[in-house]
Amino acid sequence: MLKWKQMGIKNRIIIIFIIIQLLVLGLSFYYISYKHRDLYLEKERMNLKHYSNLILNDFRDDFTTELSLLAEKTEQWAEDTDTRITVIDIRGNVLADSHYNIEDMDNHINRQEIEAAIRTQEAADSIRYSSTIDEDMLYLAQAIIINNEVMGVIRTARSLEFINNILIEDIKNYLFFFIILSFFMFFLTWQLTSNIVKPLEKITNTAEKIAQGDLSQRISIRKYNSEIEKLAMMFNHMAAELEDKIAEISKEKNRIEAILKSMVDGVIATDSEGRVSLINPAAQKIFNIDEQAIKGKNLISSLFNHRLDMYLQRSLDEKESISREIIYQNPDKKIIQTTFIPLLGDNKDINGGVIVLTDITELRKLETVRNDFVANVSHELRTPLTSILGYLDTLLESDIEDQKTKEKFLKIIKEETNRLSLLITDLLNLSKIESQSFELYPGDFLKTFQKVYHLLEKNAQLKDININLEIEDDLPQVYMVREQVEQVLINLIDNAIKYSSSGGTINISVQKKSDKLYFEIQDNGIGIPVDEQERIFERFYRVDKARSRELGGTGIGLSIVRNIIKQHGSEIKVESRVGEGSKFSFYLNIAD
Repeated sequence: MLKWKQMGIKNRIIIIFIIIQLLVLGLSFYYISYKHRDLYLEKERMNLKHYSNLILNDFRDDFTTELSLLAEKTEQWAEDTDTRITVIDIRGNVLADSHYNIEDMDNHINRQEIEAAIRTQEAADSIRYSSTIDEDMLYLAQAIIINNEVMGVIRTARSLEFINNILIEDIKNYLFFFIILSFFMFFLTWQLTSNIVKPLEKITNTAEKIAQGDLSQRISIRKYNSEIEKLAMMFNHMAAELEDKIAEISKEKNRIEAILKSMVDGVIATDSEGRVSLINPAAQKIFNIDEQAIKGKNLISSLFNHRLDMYLQRSLDEKESISREIIYQNPDKKIIQTTFIPLLGDNKDINGGVIVLTDITELRKLETVRNDFVANVSHELRTPLTSILGYLDTLLESDIEDQKTKEKFLKIIKEETNRLSLLITDLLNLSKIESQSFELYPGDFLKTFQKVYHLLEKNAQLKDININLEIEDDLPQVYMVREQVEQVLINLIDNAIKYSSSGGTINISVQKKSDKLYFEIQDNGIGIPVDEQERIFERFYRVDKARSRELGGTGIGLSIVRNIIKQHGSEIKVESRVGEGSKFSFYLNIAD
C-alpha cells in the first residue's frame, strides 16, 4: 500500500475529495432520515390524538357500561380507526382491549404513558417494544375525566412497522440518489484534478530535461487557469535566464581555464576532503603526472609527498595562507616554492584549498653557487688563521722584552682569532642549512635532548643555575634530522644559561599535544624588548652588542635555529619581557 507522501498530487486530491464527499453525504443522509422519522412520528401522534378525542366524546357517557358492552364498543372503535384501543381504570386495571383478552394482560399503572396521562391529565405518548405483538409501538394515552374526576385512561396505539417500511424505502431512494451524485462529483473531481495536474506534469518533465542539460526546453503555454499560466510563464523565463547564466559561466570557465593553462606557475585545487579537483598543465609538468591520474584522488596518495599534505592541512586548520619550500623528486630533484591558500565560505567554513607552485630549482642552484663561494672563502680564511694561532702560541711561550705587554696583546689577538674561527664555522653551518633541504625521518627526541642536556649541565652548575625539567613519560617519535635538532637545542639551552644571572632558574618543558610534540625553554634572565623580538633571528643582529661579545656569541645562532625549525615544518616563537626573562618554543610533528 502506497504511503501518503509517495502519492501524486492528483491521487491526494481525489482521496481528500472522496473523504469529504462521503462525510457530507453521510451526514446529510443521516440528518434527512432522522427528520423524516420525526415527521412521520409527529403525524402519527396527531392521528392518535384525534382518534382519542373522538372516542372520548363518545365514551364519557358510557364509561360505566358493562364490561361486555365496553369491549364491543372498543372493538368497533378500533375497527373504524384501524387502531388498537385499550381502556384502563384509575388503578391500572385493563377494562377493555380491542385486540387482546384482558385476562391475559397485567396491570398498566406503571406504563410510562399511563402514569403521565393520570398525573398531568393531558395526552402523553411513548415508543417502546411490545412483547405482546413483538413490534415497536407508538402509544398515546388520555385521561378519562368525568365531573372533573379522573376515572381512567383511554390508550390508542399503532405499530411503527409501516413507518419503518416507509423509511427503508426512503433510505433506498436517497442512497440511489447519493450514489449517482457521488459518481457525478467524482467525475467532476477527476476532470478538475486532471486540468491542474497535467500542466504540472508538463512543467516537471520539462524541468527534468533541463536538469539533464537540454536548456532549450520550454513549456507551451495554453489556456490554463491564470495561476498555472503564470507559473508556466515564469518557468520559461527562469529557463531562459538559467540558459543565459550557464552560457556566461561556461564562457568565464573557459577563460579561467585558458588563463590556468597559460600560467607558468602550477596550480592545484582540492576540495574539503583533500581530493584534487583541478590541476593545470604547469603543475602536471612540475610533478610529472597526468591530470587523469590525480584528479578526484587524495593529494598525498597521488603525489607521495607528506609535506604537501601537511602544510595544506595546517593552512586549512589555521585558515590562513602558508608559504614553504619543498623538495620533490620524480625522477629529477626539484625545489618548489609552494603557497597554501584555504578556500573559505561565507561563514568561514572550509570549502577546499589551493596550492600555488613555483619551480625555483634554477634559482636555488644560483644561490648554491653563491653559498659555495662564501663557504670557499671562509674555508680559505681558516688556513692562515691556523698558522696565525700557531705563531701566536709560539710568541706567548717565547721570552721577549716587555713580556707583560706583549702577552696582553697576544691574548687579545688570540681571543679575536678564536672568535673569527667560530664565526666562520657558524657561517658554514648556516650556509649548509639554507642551501639544502633535508628529508625528515622518525627519531627519538628524548634521547637527543638528554644528550644536549648532559653536555651543557656543567655550564649551568658553574653559574649556580637551577634547571627544572617537565617531561612527559612515553614520548612518541617525531619527524626530524637528529643533528639539526641537536644544534637547535644546544643554541637555545646555551643562550638561556648565558643570559641568566647566577642563581637563576631555567624551566624546560616537553609535552605532547594532539599530533605534535612541543618544546619550551624559559629563563628568568635579562629579557628582550618587545620591539626587538622579531629581529633577534636576523644574522648578526644583537640586542646588547657589548654583552653579546662579552659572552662570546656570534649573532648567527638564532638564525640557524629558525632555519632548522622551518625545515621541520614548524616555527620558533619567543615571548619575553625586559628584566623578567624569555621563553622560546617550537614543535615537531609526531611520526605516524
